[in-house]
Amino acid sequence: MYQDERLHTLGFLEWAGEVAGRAAFGPNNAAGRPPTPPNTPEPIQVTRLTDRLHLLTGAGGNIAVFAADGGTLMVDSGLAPRAADVAKAVAGVRSQRVVTLINTHWHGDHTGGNERFGNAGARIVAHENTRRRLSREQFQEAFNRRVPPAPRAALPTVTFPSARTLRYGGEELRLFHVAPAHTDTDVAIFFPRANVLHTGDLFFNGFYPFIDYSTGGWLGGMVAAADRLLATAGANTKIIPGHGPLATRADLRVYRSMLATVLGRLEPMARANKTVDEVVAVRPTADLDARWGKGFMQPEQFVRIAYTGIVRHRAAARKSGA
Repeated sequence: MYQDERLHTLGFLEWAGEVAGRAAFGPNNAAGRPPTPPNTPEPIQVTRLTDRLHLLTGAGGNIAVFAADGGTLMVDSGLAPRAADVAKAVAGVRSQRVVTLINTHWHGDHTGGNERFGNAGARIVAHENTRRRLSREQFQEAFNRRVPPAPRAALPTVTFPSARTLRYGGEELRLFHVAPAHTDTDVAIFFPRANVLHTGDLFFNGFYPFIDYSTGGWLGGMVAAADRLLATAGANTKIIPGHGPLATRADLRVYRSMLATVLGRLEPMARANKTVDEVVAVRPTADLDARWGKGFMQPEQFVRIAYTGIVRHRAAARKSGA
């Protein structure tokens, strides 16, 4: 794993995106390669899903590339320092301009390349909260990290409140927003003809997720979002998670079960007004950690963040009278 100075230099989300793009998740590495040495960028890997739809890994969050006559469409743009590498990999799929870029949410390991593609003329499509978050400084309390506003060229130019259909290259892409889960900006994208679902960070395949409670995320929302994704995916749907290897509906179902189990253990403690230290002390995920705790989100850290998100969500619900 990276040294502390690497973590501070990149910032948590950039670091997490790099780790996810490398083989740092051990057996969950889709290509089965050993980890790349620290400070060496992971080569971007291109996986063909259909004749026109490809998966790019190694630049932060997982990227989908859909090549059609008249231009290319992307889902997410990776880390800012890898934008040139992403552009080269996309051009390798088909040498034509990226005309549409969809963001699954606001985090920098999924929107870092926005500025490059926006300056090149791509329209950027996202939930309206993504533009709002990117337009202003954000503070992620879990990591005591301030995120500056994005450059103007990186901001979404087309936004929507709940759902949108994009007809592109013979596909009818279905974009849908979910209630606050990983953040309050999350969008999933379904390609019906290709039978491919891009979940963004609603799904971390094979390890505990990061839940950004500072921008509305909470564990109960992650469970509800997993249910929505399961209702969309069929038995043969190829699922692109935000991080981790290409998945199946069965993988997503197992992930959802883990989230629900943790929620069922943490919510009673929140109702009993336990402190986060008291919750961590009883190790509520001890029986799950061997399977799920080997990613960048270590078990204690995951419990702290997940529990704090539940407490914050309950407080907000009481305040609003819900």
